[in-house]
Amino acid sequence: MPRLTVIMPAYRAGATVESAMRSTLRAMPRDAELVVSVDGPDAETERAARRVTDRRVVVRANPVNRGTVACMRHALETTDSELVAKMDADDVCLPWRFRVELAAMQHADIVCGSGIRFGHRAVPRPSYLGSLTSKEVGLLLPFTNPLFHPSLLARRQTLLDANAYATPSAAEDYVLWVDALLNGSTIHKTATAVIAYRISANQISGAPDYLRRVKDDPQVDRAYRAWVEALGMSWLMDNGGGTMHPVATRAQLEDVVARARPRTRPYMRRQLRRNATLIPAPAC
Repeated sequence: MPRLTVIMPAYRAGATVESAMRSTLRAMPRDAELVVSVDGPDAETERAARRVTDRRVVVRANPVNRGTVACMRHALETTDSELVAKMDADDVCLPWRFRVELAAMQHADIVCGSGIRFGHRAVPRPSYLGSLTSKEVGLLLPFTNPLFHPSLLARRQTLLDANAYATPSAAEDYVLWVDALLNGSTIHKTATAVIAYRISANQISGAPDYLRRVKDDPQVDRAYRAWVEALGMSWLMDNGGGTMHPVATRAQLEDVVARARPRTRPYMRRQLRRNATLIPAPAC
């Protein structure tokens, strides 16, 4: 039984899966396996994945298309390592990823890292190169998703307790973060960039209707409402907001910012103001 399983769902990734696999293998510790789930029928991606010959690689080809979330759940249920990581089939794993994340796992149940966005004619640029505590991640979640899902490293039991990937969702990572926090698990984001995250014209999050589908997703709605209530921030919806549509006064946002560490507050303030609809304070 390896200590770490890296799960890589792959669909229509014939041009990128091989480089994603090789970069992941270079970063992986010896006591680890890389499980590539080709969501078929996809002969091109399967051929590319099988060109990587390494004893740590397991390639599984699904004869029918099950979807990314179902592939992740099946891989989770059919492996037995203590730790589980995710990697996308079109991203690049940076060489120090697991060294950084495994060290951070001493103090957390889920670890994610920063990323460098590249591709689709964009100038490569890093995400926020600062750490986030579990409390700060939780404070941000009613406003935005501050974590790169492909950078995830987690304790298997944490994922199982949160029922991760058991139900299809337009934002399965957001649902996972919230359900893990509701269970009392801790999430840490490292300051170090650990993946290069590819931006492409065909990615799901870039679709014109993606935000609408996220807002209308019943799992997202359940998680959002439960987390806002747990934080004591029901005013985000009482003000006239809805799921993934926070509405707040400037003073209410500043109260949230004040709950973060001083060095994190400028980033928090930018994210909250960017993603919330501001309303005037009620008249006295």
